[in-house]
Amino acid sequence: MKKTYLILTGLPMLFLVTLLLTSCSDEDSTTSNTTYETTDDDIAEDGDSFTLDCSTSDAEQSANTEIETMRQAVVDFRNSLSNTLLEEVSVCLDDERFYLWHNTPANNDNRDGITYGDLSDDQLVAFKDILQLFLSAGGYQKVYEITELSEGWLHDVQSTVWDPDFYSIDMFGDPETSGSWGFQLDGHHCAINFLVHGDNVSIVPAFLGGEPAADTWNGIEFDIFSDERDLALNLYNSLDTSELASASSTSSSHSLEVGPADMNGDPDPYIGTYDYSGFATGLKYSDMSAAAQANLILVMQEYVYNLTDNFADVWWTDIIENIDDTYFVWINDSGTSPTATSQFYYRIYNPYLWAEFNTEGSTGANANTIADYNHVHTITRIPNNPSTDNGGDYGIFAYLINQEGPKTLLEHYALADHHKSSKFKFDYQLAAKAKITTHTHDGHTHSHEG
Repeated sequence: MKKTYLILTGLPMLFLVTLLLTSCSDEDSTTSNTTYETTDDDIAEDGDSFTLDCSTSDAEQSANTEIETMRQAVVDFRNSLSNTLLEEVSVCLDDERFYLWHNTPANNDNRDGITYGDLSDDQLVAFKDILQLFLSAGGYQKVYEITELSEGWLHDVQSTVWDPDFYSIDMFGDPETSGSWGFQLDGHHCAINFLVHGDNVSIVPAFLGGEPAADTWNGIEFDIFSDERDLALNLYNSLDTSELASASSTSSSHSLEVGPADMNGDPDPYIGTYDYSGFATGLKYSDMSAAAQANLILVMQEYVYNLTDNFADVWWTDIIENIDDTYFVWINDSGTSPTATSQFYYRIYNPYLWAEFNTEGSTGANANTIADYNHVHTITRIPNNPSTDNGGDYGIFAYLINQEGPKTLLEHYALADHHKSSKFKFDYQLAAKAKITTHTHDGHTHSHEG
């Protein structure tokens, strides 16, 4: 049996907004027809071929071999889907579904797209292989422990509410013909946005959690956030009295400040226009001792290097060039000394990295079986601070939807000398920040001039 799938990409779209975005080349966005063919006997005969008709401004396909491997894996995965699943999973780059991820349990079909449970064994393996192309070994291990081990543990508690099969997939744009595309993994304790635009790859926003965060399921032990927890405790214990006084918050609440939406159907509340400048509080990196600075760097890298190394290195360059503008805040329950088995919260704010960690407390059916410290939420973002023009979650995809929002990560990639990958121009200029910094990670060193 052979099925044919037709995907149509649209003409360029001119955005008449405060930030005028125009293409340098007509090759960036074209109308094209792509035919997907498969001979997979497992695919059912389910009607006419599916057509996705979009009109967005796309980048050229990357010549980067690592991105090409990612792209081909996604194309092959799409080719394996039936018409019905392909139609359910596919939307254009400017679709609001990118922003509708949330933290409620994934039962009762409260996600868009397709689910793990919709896929055959081979298709599910192929999708997990794609995840491993985007994520580092450590990043993928966390996703595996969240979506399969911790969620499997919860499934044994209440199978109609929690299930690894409930995790959903949305796919954005057409990787067959375009260099701008992405996909989203969304479920109870894992929501990651995988985005490709030309030579640029990102995975933010990324919400990762676990209840339990550490336990045993099916004979397999897991401790999802051991590094985020233990490295942060090392940092806390390296602070002197004055540093602790600056870092410590007296807030009685330590919920995530910029976490996921609370309800199904609510968009991400912190898209694009959200101003992070009010979070420039706490202990500043430049006021830390050398030992504390080194420990803070290790905590920050734990979040950044969930992304595969080569692209995390690019992200880290931006972070380290703004390292002096990094702030650290800690909230400790009841004024006690924090330990691996106590509740605490911390956040890190840098123009190119927002990271939060919180012990949420046990909830609902687990209130009497899981210790409060063993329910953890984390969030990783790239702040979009209007006062600095830096960063931004969702990159070009945020631009397409938030047409009146502030500058996005795309503009940084177009203008920064150390990227030089975008072919887009803008109708204003930004002043470069001259600075040379050196970063060492996993035994290799980088020096960059900003």
